[in-house]
Amino acid sequence: MIILSVIIPTHNRARYAIPSIKSILGLSDQIQVVVCDSSPVDEISTEFQNLYPESRLKLVRSLEGISVVDNFNLGLQSADGEYLVFIGDDDFISKEVIEVASWAKENNVDAIKFNFPALYYWDDFKHSTRGDSYFGTLHLSPFTGKVSRHDVKSSVDYALDNFGGGVFGMPRAYAGMISSSLAKRIEGKYMTLFGGVSPDIYSSLLIATESTSCVLIDYPVIVPGASGQSTSGKSVTGGHYGKLRDNPHIAPFKNLAWDARIPEFYSVPTVWSYSLLKAVEQVESQGGKSLKPNFGRLLLKCFVYFPGSYIDTIAALKASCAKYGYVKLTAQMIVAVSSEFFWGVSRIINRVRARHIEKDVEVFDQLHTTLIGGEKLRAILDARDSKIKFSESNI
Repeated sequence: MIILSVIIPTHNRARYAIPSIKSILGLSDQIQVVVCDSSPVDEISTEFQNLYPESRLKLVRSLEGISVVDNFNLGLQSADGEYLVFIGDDDFISKEVIEVASWAKENNVDAIKFNFPALYYWDDFKHSTRGDSYFGTLHLSPFTGKVSRHDVKSSVDYALDNFGGGVFGMPRAYAGMISSSLAKRIEGKYMTLFGGVSPDIYSSLLIATESTSCVLIDYPVIVPGASGQSTSGKSVTGGHYGKLRDNPHIAPFKNLAWDARIPEFYSVPTVWSYSLLKAVEQVESQGGKSLKPNFGRLLLKCFVYFPGSYIDTIAALKASCAKYGYVKLTAQMIVAVSSEFFWGVSRIINRVRARHIEKDVEVFDQLHTTLIGGEKLRAILDARDSKIKFSESNI
């Protein structure tokens, strides 16, 4: 059986996907790459026609108009590996990913969370304050190679408290690694691994709930990429805010029943909170412990960061108060004011430090694709004889 499948859901992004696929295929013949392409025009398969068997490269053409969640679930169904990694089509991976999967199998570890000391920026990524200075660059921060047991419960508690803020420390299938047995166990209990409208957020809670052994690895195994069309790139240009039903990301979700407690407009916090809430409901429906998302924190975010949608936020506030009471929501929002304030201050401090204080981050430029970026990272790691410290792990 194949030890590892790397699944890449993609849509109209062949420019990014093709170099990333080539980069991963070049790492090891023990890796299967599964590409789920929902693009109306197939621009990927001709690059690889008759070059690899399905045990190495499986190109799946999904139906036009499929949602991102269904595309992720299709990728899961199409993968043959004992361990699974989902990545974006503008990301890449280091060859140590095979070592991680093999070690995890030997030690019965079913979920691996990675730190991201390496970040890659495509040559069309425009930074919010530094413009095109990030074009085609690899940013490498110090890392230890340490493997340690991960506190899953604390990661869930933090994500629920900072409702709408993301997965934070929760283990992930996307930009993380899980065993296929864990994925099947989740499917058997909850029907699907991916749900809501953000597959990463939804699946993270189910993985955190069902994982029996989770570790954190501080090493550049998975290298997230940022392109002009990625979430980070679109956020700079305002592409991740607007009317919910008009957004192309939401359109494929037919008959979507939005939760009235979440403001009905398209933004990162509302999409993430809706998806986490749907996962919470699944866990509770199967007899899991009661989980309490902090709606006050979410509503404060919406009032502060999206004032143009205050009518939708007020409607969600009324719906939340009707369920939980005005006293509880008011108390949550008051506490959230200080939390958001200190979060904002920390971001300002980090930006000032990044500009004016010497950092340990190394920047390598003239790396125009993930294929080139992956080769550069490999050369750096080999020259430094960098290794993951499995022998020192505490699991």
